[in-house]
Amino acid sequence: ESPSRASASVLTRRRAPRRGPWRSILMVVAAAGLAGCASGEPVEPGGIADPYESTNRGFHEFNKGVDTVLLRPASQVYDLAMPGLGDLMPMNFINHTAQGEFEQAGADVLRTGINLVMGLGVLDPATEFGLPQVETDIGETLYVWGVDEGPYVELPLFGPASARDGFGRVAEIVLDPFGFFTGYEGLQLARRSLAVGNLARLRADNTNVIDQALYESEDSYVTTRAGYIQYRRRQLAGGATEESLTDVFAD
Repeated sequence: ESPSRASASVLTRRRAPRRGPWRSILMVVAAAGLAGCASGEPVEPGGIADPYESTNRGFHEFNKGVDTVLLRPASQVYDLAMPGLGDLMPMNFINHTAQGEFEQAGADVLRTGINLVMGLGVLDPATEFGLPQVETDIGETLYVWGVDEGPYVELPLFGPASARDGFGRVAEIVLDPFGFFTGYEGLQLARRSLAVGNLARLRADNTNVIDQALYESEDSYVTTRAGYIQYRRRQLAGGATEESLTDVFAD
């Protein structure tokens, strides 16, 4: 877990999957998205379903190349220059609200306001005032609503994911409310710049782990797959899981 998530644990207590206000609507959408990823194979407890390993490995090599020439150097610049840019993306507030985390949703709004006014959107004074960034996403919202993890996938540019998280990442682009109010060409360019900046920010936040998985391991695909699934399960369970991982499609 990141230091910011740990320091704000009072606002981010994980809860068991439950029904949310929009569960019936998005459950149908999520089920449709995950249906194409179903493997039809039973997955033992702690197992990783990876029926698409050949395709995933191809995307993994593509993503590794993009990271080498673009994301890795961009994240090094971003980490120094623009620590508060992610606050301009409104999905944290939407997801915390959908998860029933109303106190944290309010903190998201306050944090964004402080960083826009006092930090001009590029600095992070809100953290100094006791409002650290607390990340969440649609994948976590779907987990709270009881959607299964699904098989492992590696998506071009988006990187490693479960089918549930992969659907969530695509949905965040489609549902991003900032996009509904950016009809002018200049604002659309600003939105794309924010999206690129968000990728660089995520890369910068996890630089040591990503570098070890991609450039210091014998099989970067296997290391990335196991590392991502283990981290994500632990994150969603509030850091409580200590399970070992097995690949149910391994030879």
